[in-house]
Amino acid sequence: MPNVSKKFITFFLLMLSLSASADLLRVEGAVGLFAADPGGSIEDKSGGNNSLDAMGIGKKNDVYAWVYLKHPIPIIPNARIEYLSLKHDPSGSDSFRVDELDGILYYNLLDDLLFVTLDLGVDLKYVQTDADAMQDETATVGLLYGRARVEPTEWLGFEALLKATNYGDNKGYDARLKVDYTMTFIPVIHPGVELGYRIHKIQYEIGDVINKAEYTGVYAGIMVRF
Repeated sequence: MPNVSKKFITFFLLMLSLSASADLLRVEGAVGLFAADPGGSIEDKSGGNNSLDAMGIGKKNDVYAWVYLKHPIPIIPNARIEYLSLKHDPSGSDSFRVDELDGILYYNLLDDLLFVTLDLGVDLKYVQTDADAMQDETATVGLLYGRARVEPTEWLGFEALLKATNYGDNKGYDARLKVDYTMTFIPVIHPGVELGYRIHKIQYEIGDVINKAEYTGVYAGIMVRF
């Protein structure tokens, strides 16, 4: 199991224990599949360019997960963590994978005011490659984070999320639009489902290459609220 996925599981279990011991905490999480259609390229710093289309990389159902912690203390930021595993299996070549782990600290600018929630914060993305024919590499990318959510009812939500960066070789954005349904009639632990569309276009330097890969597609997952 990749190191980043182990860290995500550890954080999620910690959030569950906190939620169980403090009524004022709110924890939400989800796990699902991202039907990522890849494009873009991976460039060597020496000038070489490997197009994902030319490498024969097709659409994959990649695993994603997220969990966030919301608490009532205004001066302390809330926390969110995300995990994304992007699988690459080019035809006639060795496979490789990119795992992303995002740690986000954010504040509620609006907190369910007239059904609207607005969050703003910063994201530190840790990237790890796992390749058959190349040395594993890691990178860290800083991004701005924003989320807008509308809940016309307690069981239905519409959400837009954006993470963006632009410094040095790090540039681009990760944008998502989704709708979710939560079974609030179930007491204490509320399961739910989410369905959305994601555009992941974040360029960054990692090892001896610049990753300019792009991924777009539908995602769907199973949620839970505490």
